[in-house]
Amino acid sequence: MNILSLVFDMSCLLCGTSDSFSEKYGLCRKCAFPLLFHEEKGEKCHVCGHPLISEFEICMRCRNEDYNFGKNHYFWDYEGTAKTVIGLYKFKGQRRIGRFLALVVYRYLRRKGLRNVLLVPAPCSPARLKKTGYNHMEAVCRALKGIYGIPFAAVLRRRRGRQLKKLNRQERKEELVDKLYMTAGDARNFRVLCQDKNVFLLDDIFTTGSTASACAGILKENGCEKPDIITFAID
Repeated sequence: MNILSLVFDMSCLLCGTSDSFSEKYGLCRKCAFPLLFHEEKGEKCHVCGHPLISEFEICMRCRNEDYNFGKNHYFWDYEGTAKTVIGLYKFKGQRRIGRFLALVVYRYLRRKGLRNVLLVPAPCSPARLKKTGYNHMEAVCRALKGIYGIPFAAVLRRRRGRQLKKLNRQERKEELVDKLYMTAGDARNFRVLCQDKNVFLLDDIFTTGSTASACAGILKENGCEKPDIITFAID
């Protein structure tokens, strides 16, 4: 038995099983593998990723939107086990899951043959940062850098404002107009770092696309042609 398990509970956060996987990632193999090896089926919008019903390639909403990002790469629907896992990490401070999310991203990038990647974590709201003490997407990026050597640039900042989850799409757009920014120093560094890189904004949940588009717009203003985004789930 690992000596850490005598002091800390290193069992699976979903089912309570203990194995070497749960000690490192917060989930046992039985709970983690369906998420890790999940692949979405059916026709999806080439922009946002939502399922297509009668549309071709691009959904009606994306045809009427001028997003600043190119494409949303996502892994799960925001329901069931995926929703529980994201909630444990985002709201309950279960940081072991951050390593699992990093593994999910790394496996996807490798499977898709995406190289010369630069990740940019979506900024955390000041209220959440004060409550949790860390930016949960930046923590995933740090795991990706430390374990897999994938670089990131934590250059986006967010001013205090209303909670976005309570707002509709138009309200989110209006709320974000002057809430996201880069400092002058971060902007200079980012212009250098993003050269010849495939830049991906990393966020947890894709809902309306307003936050992702606003973040991507700041990246575009500072030297990145049109970043894609990676989100763990789509709502």
